[in-house]
Amino acid sequence: MQMKRYLSASILLMLSLQGALLVAGGPSDAAATVTIRLPSDTQGPAAAAPARPWKCCDAAPCTKSIPPICHCRDEVEQCDATCKDCVPSTSHPSLYVCNDQYIGDPGPICRPWNCCDLAPCTRSIPPICRCLDEVDQCAATCKDCAASTSDPSRRVCQDVFRGWPGPRCTWRVMASVTSLVLTPSPARVDHPTNADGVRCSLIFSLMRERIK
Repeated sequence: MQMKRYLSASILLMLSLQGALLVAGGPSDAAATVTIRLPSDTQGPAAAAPARPWKCCDAAPCTKSIPPICHCRDEVEQCDATCKDCVPSTSHPSLYVCNDQYIGDPGPICRPWNCCDLAPCTRSIPPICRCLDEVDQCAATCKDCAASTSDPSRRVCQDVFRGWPGPRCTWRVMASVTSLVLTPSPARVDHPTNADGVRCSLIFSLMRERIK
């Protein structure tokens, strides 16, 4: 009889505590687990970086900001699937230009060479070109880089490219030469110094290297 009294008192005590928790706004069994959410939790998985509107681009002017804002001026037969604003070229209506802007690195070039002096091309639009330049090392975009038949120590890219061949390499060298010539010497012009002689030697070395 005494044991039953103790059990009844224990049950009443447990019910009283549960009721006190409910009145005080304590957590119920359904909300017993408290979840702390960080700001990133409400945003879902991190959004993937937007796809570049072109796979490659040879003429990609960009701003000097970080990251840069770029667009591609290449004239192509068909824009990439990721391009949203593909319009006909104003100079060649049969070709297209992607007007999208991309924030970030413009990506690799399309040509199998960075520049070329000897680039025979067909007269089609766009032209089909090759580059016969003999170089120390082919560009990273060249898929078939073979040894030159006239000088096995030099390399020639055997790829055929459908598009404009790009800038001439001698223009880049001449731009470097021009910057060297226009760089003022610490000494007076009418009093040449050893630095002037070094500058001239470097200029002729660059020109001779391109003539080879």
